[in-house]
Amino acid sequence: MRIAVVTAQLFAASAAAASEPSWLWYATRGLGTATLIVLTGTVVLGVVTATRWIGESTPAFVAADMHRNLSLLGMCLLAAHVITTVLDPFAHISVRDVLIPVGAAYRPVWLGLGVAAMWVLIGVVATSLVRERIGPRAWRLVHWAAYGSWPLAVVHGLGTGSDAQAPWLIAVVASCVAAVVFALVFRLRNGQPATQPIRAAGAIAAAAVLLVSGAWAFTGPFQSGWAAKAGTPVVKTAAASAARGPVHPGPGGFSDPLAGVLVKDASGNVQISFRDMVDTGLTVSIRSPNSSETLPVITISRDGRVLCAVPASTGTTLYAVCGKTRLTVALYGSSTALSSGGQVTGQLITSGPLN
Repeated sequence: MRIAVVTAQLFAASAAAASEPSWLWYATRGLGTATLIVLTGTVVLGVVTATRWIGESTPAFVAADMHRNLSLLGMCLLAAHVITTVLDPFAHISVRDVLIPVGAAYRPVWLGLGVAAMWVLIGVVATSLVRERIGPRAWRLVHWAAYGSWPLAVVHGLGTGSDAQAPWLIAVVASCVAAVVFALVFRLRNGQPATQPIRAAGAIAAAAVLLVSGAWAFTGPFQSGWAAKAGTPVVKTAAASAARGPVHPGPGGFSDPLAGVLVKDASGNVQISFRDMVDTGLTVSIRSPNSSETLPVITISRDGRVLCAVPASTGTTLYAVCGKTRLTVALYGSSTALSSGGQVTGQLITSGPLN
């Protein structure tokens, strides 16, 4: 029996390796995070340079060059992030969606904020290239808009990204926020007496943005079920709905978000019920093994019709085979929900159709 279990787990693991998400999915997430980090460094360096807070052995032009080069690096990372987002087949984000900040089908509000932040950054870079022509006053006015693009980028990353509840991303975002807050506090504490009312108003505005954004993050992206609340479409394409055919006709696989609930009884048995957020007729149920079983069981159903009920490997990522289709089900949620029960989300990745 033990050999059979190990063999099943090895077979499931090899099956999952063939059904991993597109590398573009990983690339756009990584590039988005890298862009936020570099943008944070650009904002912090710009703030401290404006206060002449540089080392005695560091000339001012060195700090200015570092700020400029970091800005250009951020724009390159942003361009790569946008390109991989458009090329990634999962969310169906079009060229139009990354140019116009309204009307997208995938999480429209949070995607739109990212597009708005992108255009602000493009405006800052463009005016920097023609600074001598437009004059320092107009350039400085546009350059101040970069401070507004940074919180938009943070909200966009949490609202649109699929890793908002991951500890590593929370740590990255918290570090970026702490760095900018520290720089702003230093900037607002130092200045001419004549600018004190302006600095006081800036401090109040910054504190308000921080409080509102923090409350939104803890009640939104950090909570289970955010994928559905954020505006993830129930179907990927209008054509699939209009044709009234299968959302994923095959022969290739797909990767869809899941939303559902985890229930745990007094005996410790777990039952998870998911619904596919794209192919809404598809449901995924996961239960603990009974006394005669050694592995949890995944049941895949479509419109109430059971397609398969098969054993799966254990853990927060489960691997199984339904007929000829290999499955990977990743579970997400707060530690409380995963251990005691509550709303959870997930990702279903397949090597073929489930019809």
